[in-house]
Amino acid sequence: MSTNPERAVSYVLNKSVTEYMDKDVLILSQNTLTREAARMLRHYETDDIIVTDEDRVPVGIVTDEDILSKVSDVTVYAEATKLKDIMTTPLVTINEKSTLQDALHKMRDNSIRKLPVLSKKNEVIGMVFQTTIANVIRDATASEPRLLSPPVKAVLGNLGFVLQFAGVLLLVPAIVSTILEDTLTATGIYLTTVLLLVTGFFLNSYGEKSSLNLQQASILVFSSLFLLSLFGTVPYLYVFPSEETNAEVFGNAFFSSAAGFTTGGISLFDTPEEELTQSFTFYR
Repeated sequence: MSTNPERAVSYVLNKSVTEYMDKDVLILSQNTLTREAARMLRHYETDDIIVTDEDRVPVGIVTDEDILSKVSDVTVYAEATKLKDIMTTPLVTINEKSTLQDALHKMRDNSIRKLPVLSKKNEVIGMVFQTTIANVIRDATASEPRLLSPPVKAVLGNLGFVLQFAGVLLLVPAIVSTILEDTLTATGIYLTTVLLLVTGFFLNSYGEKSSLNLQQASILVFSSLFLLSLFGTVPYLYVFPSEETNAEVFGNAFFSSAAGFTTGGISLFDTPEEELTQSFTFYR
């Protein structure tokens, strides 16, 4: 069993409905004949039809039970019955940005067991089922204890993506340095690039790409800036004078790297007492 079932359930319920929705949805016009709709249900082996109007806006839902029960009541005009005559309307939907928790609340409030998922363009992109959410909750509470909790894995996964993206961006100055035959600088940048890509790969292996709450996002921002600044010291270690102590070299490299990642760079003044006498700019 999970060491913290409540936390695991809370984590999965905060995931987006798009991660667990069924993308195979049968969508038909409201003017489609029920006999044709029944044939389509059998062909695609599904139980539900999302009904749209002339503008392809979802307006209702029809299930296989609706076709069997409601059409049987229309004895005279059974052959002419259309989906708009038997569909359930208004259609209860959920936005693609909503969470599984939101979906459960909406299902409970409307006494339904499935929800069409709508995109920003008001188009149906999937269907989320109550049984699917129940299975997700059961798996979360029944899983074996893990070394890393789901929130930590989410931070690690996103951190890995940030490091890999930074590594790809650093290829540009590395290539430029190579073209300009500045081998010393190019070597340092290439080493930083490799460290970022490899570290990002391992973090992605242990983590998972998922949405973050405010606390997790804050941790991600701080850890990203720290690691980027730390790995960014490598090129500067090749440039700073060797007669300085190791602590001074690393300190200069780290702060220069931090300035490079957080601002447009760093300005060096040989005689700051003379050059900054009329300035409010702080310097080390």
